[in-house]
This record gives sequence, C-alpha cells and structure tokens, in this order.
Amino acid sequence: MAETLQKGYFPSQTVSDIEKASYEYGLEVGKAIESEWFGRDSGTNRFNANQAEFHRLRLYARGEQSVQKYKDELSINGDLSYLNLDWKPVPIIPKFVDIVVNGIADRVFDIKAYSQDPYGVSKRTEYMESILRDMRTKELNEFAEEAFGINTYENDKDSIPRDEEELSLHMQLTYKQSIEIAEEQAINTILQGNKYDLTKRRLYYDLAVLGIASVKNTFTKSQGVVIEYVDPANLVYSYSDSPYFDDIYYCGEVKTIPINELKKQFPGLTNEDLEDITKQAIHKSTLNRNGLYDRANLDSNMVQILYFNYKTFMNEVYKIKETGMGGSKILMKDDSFNPPAEVVSEKYGKISKSVEVLYDGALVLGTNKLLKWEMAKNMMRPKSDYTKVKMNYSISAPRIYKGRIESLVSRITGFADTIQLTHLKLQQVMSRMVP
Repeated sequence: MAETLQKGYFPSQTVSDIEKASYEYGLEVGKAIESEWFGRDSGTNRFNANQAEFHRLRLYARGEQSVQKYKDELSINGDLSYLNLDWKPVPIIPKFVDIVVNGIADRVFDIKAYSQDPYGVSKRTEYMESILRDMRTKELNEFAEEAFGINTYENDKDSIPRDEEELSLHMQLTYKQSIEIAEEQAINTILQGNKYDLTKRRLYYDLAVLGIASVKNTFTKSQGVVIEYVDPANLVYSYSDSPYFDDIYYCGEVKTIPINELKKQFPGLTNEDLEDITKQAIHKSTLNRNGLYDRANLDSNMVQILYFNYKTFMNEVYKIKETGMGGSKILMKDDSFNPPAEVVSEKYGKISKSVEVLYDGALVLGTNKLLKWEMAKNMMRPKSDYTKVKMNYSISAPRIYKGRIESLVSRITGFADTIQLTHLKLQQVMSRMVP
C-alpha cells in the first residue's frame, strides 16, 4: 500500500470481489487518483494546470484577459512611464462565443417516444391496417353511407389519408399511444425539474470556451433522477482518446463543501471525526503552495472532497446442485467458490460470468479518510450488452487528440492578442501625431 501512495499505482483489478469491496482497496484507489492529479512527481500539478488553463480561456471568453503580456511587449526595458494608453482589452472573442453558443442553443428539439415492445408494435400495426382498409374501401363505404345511411368506416373518415405517403406522415405525426404520451411527459418533467435548459446552455458555453463539458446523472429515492452540472475545471479522469470518454476506468470531481453539508451527506460522522477531518485537510493543504483552489476564499469550515467512480469487474458465480428428484437447483456463490474436480461431474456444477460494475467513492483530499466506498446501487447499462456499465459522469470533448483538448477560444486567442497589440499601437501612433 505504501508503494501505491507514493507512486500512484492503482491496485490490481484481478483480486477477489471481497477484497475489492474492502475499505483498504477503496482507499488505495482514492489515493492513487489523488497522486495522479495532485502529486508533483513530474514537477507539475495536473489538476492545478487544468484549472489555470481553463481560467485563462474563460477570461479570454469574457474579454478580461491579463494585459501584462501587452505591457511587456510595448514597454521599454520595463518602463511604461512614456506610454499613456488605454490598456482595457478589446472584446473580440466574447462576440464570437455568443454567436456560436446562441446558434447551438437555438436548435430546438422535441422529445418523441415510440414504443418498441411487442404489444405496442402490434397495436400500431392493427391501427395502420384498419386505416389501410378504410383507404381501400373508401368508395364502398361512401356508397353504403349514401344509400343506406350506414357508417362502415373503422376510423374517423375526415382523418383518413389519401395515399400511402400521407399515411406514413399520419403515423409519424398524429398517431400516439397513451404510453408514448406518458413517457414523453415523464422525460419532459424530469428535464424541467432539473432546469436542464439552463444546464444545457452552460454545457454549450463550456464546449465553445474550454472544449469539454460534463454532467453527472444520479438517482435518489427522495429526488428521483438528478442531472447536475459539473465544472470541467474540477474533473479528474483516466487517460482517454475518445471524444465521449467511453474508454475511461475512473472519473470524478473535486467539490469544496462546508462541514454542515458534509454531515448531511454522511450522517454517520461524529463530531470528533469532523474535527479530525478539518484539521488534517487544513494541515495537508499547506503542503501545496499554489493550493487546490484559492485558499483566500476558504476557511476552516470548508473541506475538499474527491467524489469518484471506479469501473472494475466482478464474477457472478452460481453453484448447480442436483436434487434427489433428478432436478437442478441453482445457488448464488461468491467468486471464491471452487468445488473439487471429482465432485463437479457427479452432483455439483459451476457456472460463472464476468460483468462490469461501478464503485462510488468519496475521499477527503490531503487525508487518508475515505468517507464512502460501495458498489453503486443504480448502475446504468446499455440495452445491447448487459455486461457493460456506464459512468455517472457524461463527458464530451469533440476536439480531443492524444488527451489534449482543443476549443474554439484556444484557437483564436492568438488573433485576439494580435488585434489587441494593433489597437495599442494605433493609440501610441495617434498620441504622437500633431493635431
């Protein structure tokens, strides 16, 4: 374990499921993540470097970038006494960022639900066949109504399509089953409850400015489905080449929360535990001179918590036992179950499969205090492959290459600097001109 804490090695994933669920294993994972992102073995702090770069890009996007580089360019041996210039940056980039973000946000989409289960498909098929019968017997139905006053239409005659092309549009736009309407309303209610329209605009802004955006999906019994915005500057994740980060095995975020919020999240903590956490966090944070955050904005009641997901696998093992009546009974066992070879063929058997699972963890940064380590209770799995699992964090970085993230703002900062220097040079020339 000492080697793990020093070098940032992650613990082996080939250990037993019981060992993976242990507190010590979770602490090793948390400390390995902390070492990889906050350690200074390579001379740089990856987390702080990300925060500094994203802060710089956000200042450019607001037109508030530092003017020190322009002063260094125009000063004479560091002397600015001969220059009487307006150093305020020209807001070039904010205009383009607003155009891009508003253009993406204007793409309005409506949620449409279509039932794919056999019962829903059969109901849709029956309705479509009844429409086709009305279309094909239209002349006969009109004659019967005119001659005998009998309505033989199966559906409303005013809504019957004239041809198959109109029928296709009718099925897409008009026909809706009650379960489909209920599903659309449920999804819209979830999005409205989470104010997803506002969150979506923040994601578009992050994609334009930083080149990366993220949300966290959770489920609680009290709140249901919760969609939370995640600041990319607070993200930690394993190396990825995918724009959608679907090949990562751990992901998390750093949150600065007050002690009362920590107590609310983890009610099992005693007052002594909270005091010990606060003292350790403050003492350890002084080791990082740059600070995880701006320490001027923090006090003794604030602690930094690393919340993370860790993807690994577990073995589902079942024991097959023959009963006295000639039948078979299946019993669930742990992955250490291994019946003797001479018994397997006679009375016992064993079947197993490996599935991906997700562990949730919470570590107090700068300490050895692991607040949470448990298998996730609500794991999202793709319908096509039950053995796979999805992270709670959904991350996207469309222009990522070899782990390096590129954004619209990062590509145009050079042009903004050139325009700003030109603007200052023009001021300098105009100030020297004789009226």
